[in-house]
Amino acid sequence: MDKKINNKIYNAALYIRLSREDGDNLESESITNQRELLQIYLEKKKEELLLIDEYVDDGFTGSNFHRPAWQKLIKDIENKKVDTIITKDLSRMGRDYIKMGEYIEKVFPERNIRYIAVNDDIDTLYETPGLEFLQFKLVFNDYYLKDTSKKIKKVLKTKKEKGEFLGWKAVYGYIKDPNDKHKLLVDENIRHIIERIFNLAIEGKSPRQIANIFSMERIPTPSVYAGLNRRIVCQLWCPRTIEEILTNETYIGNLTQGRRKKLNYKSKKEIRTKKEDWIIIPDTHEAIIDKKVFDTVQLLLEKNKHKTNNKNLYLLSGFMYCKECGHAIGINKSSDGKRKYCICTYYISHSKFGLCTPHSNNYDKLEQKVLHHLKKMCERYVNSFLFKDKVEQACQKNNLKVKIQKEINSLDLKIDSNLSFIDKVYEDKLKGNIDIEMFSRLTIKYKQEIEAWKNSKIALELELIKIKKKDEDMNREEILKKIDEYLSFEKPNRNLLVNFIDKILISEDKTVEIYYKFKLT
Repeated sequence: MDKKINNKIYNAALYIRLSREDGDNLESESITNQRELLQIYLEKKKEELLLIDEYVDDGFTGSNFHRPAWQKLIKDIENKKVDTIITKDLSRMGRDYIKMGEYIEKVFPERNIRYIAVNDDIDTLYETPGLEFLQFKLVFNDYYLKDTSKKIKKVLKTKKEKGEFLGWKAVYGYIKDPNDKHKLLVDENIRHIIERIFNLAIEGKSPRQIANIFSMERIPTPSVYAGLNRRIVCQLWCPRTIEEILTNETYIGNLTQGRRKKLNYKSKKEIRTKKEDWIIIPDTHEAIIDKKVFDTVQLLLEKNKHKTNNKNLYLLSGFMYCKECGHAIGINKSSDGKRKYCICTYYISHSKFGLCTPHSNNYDKLEQKVLHHLKKMCERYVNSFLFKDKVEQACQKNNLKVKIQKEINSLDLKIDSNLSFIDKVYEDKLKGNIDIEMFSRLTIKYKQEIEAWKNSKIALELELIKIKKKDEDMNREEILKKIDEYLSFEKPNRNLLVNFIDKILISEDKTVEIYYKFKLT
């Protein structure tokens, strides 16, 4: 079976690969061990095999064939330099079941390439025993890769949940700590760019407008700044990039990972994940953006998200909804362009089916009406003589709530402690360390104390329920600050408005209902 065919000398290439990503045993599969094994094999076959070159991919996964040494080997095969490939085993060549089968059963035979996997007893020139089990071994190697991928994902997820940064490069605006690659430090060279992006958003600029400003000013994009791409097209900012920056909690000090994931264990392509699947760990590094600024930007983005033409982004855009059908109220212009009017978007898109009604309103008059009502509400709020007293009362209530909760926690500890004492004296009775009389006396004492503490706990919980109230979206001091800012403007901008108004409902009879984010209580 090992008899040389037609006295031909084969030009052999040794292919060696190692990858931590595949779950390789770095010691047994080391480059050195693979090389030694293949050289021993060559020594035995020196009359038949002539070593032409060695090709090594160190640190490249077997899930695909996008590896520099492998690509060079294929090119040398095409140039007739090599006609035989030797690997330690099948897995060293690759673990992709489909691609491996294509190479061994189609590509190599068509190009008269001999393939040898030493430890798997495979030599395509001969009918070696290993060829009978080729498909099973390929499937097993593929399964091993998939299983290893799952295990690695679990390990990485655990590390992310511990607050360790695992990206190969830091998010734009940060750098990896040179003393700890799992920690982030602010990149002071571009801190001002991140701050400017958020400031422009607060001013009412959309992601597209911000992207256009940065492109016109020739500010390097994140990919260009990182040295990843220097093509002309990559020097233009993309609105999606701006939006991802504006929604990334990493900039307020919360480590945000898992925003993208690989399509599968064989593909390098990444897809965006749902926000609920992101892994967000708070307060892991220095913030660049204040949380209140970040939260306001999120509200603005939510109100603006359905507005594609930012030139027609009016003050009340995104706030108005149809009371009857619940859909957004849009703002259109009359044919002569002189009048702006509100109209139900659901009615427009389904008018021929008679769904909903126009809900038409003169926009300018409606805006004036809303702003007038808002101003009156703000003035009433500010002029309330009880305002300071209410703030002080709220602070006192918060302090009292903390104090009561501490007392409840202390009682819980005492109750748990006495329950442990009861268990202990029972064990002492069983062991004969105390008599029945002592056991009864101690048990009664502990139970009486438990009963008294439980009654005290119930009383405290009832008191806590009485003073507890639902937290408002913004504290009163912050509302007052925003109101003062609002009243100082002749006409407010959208970022101020978004702090006050939740939504505006417009009825078929033109009744307008404004829902505020603060109350005069």
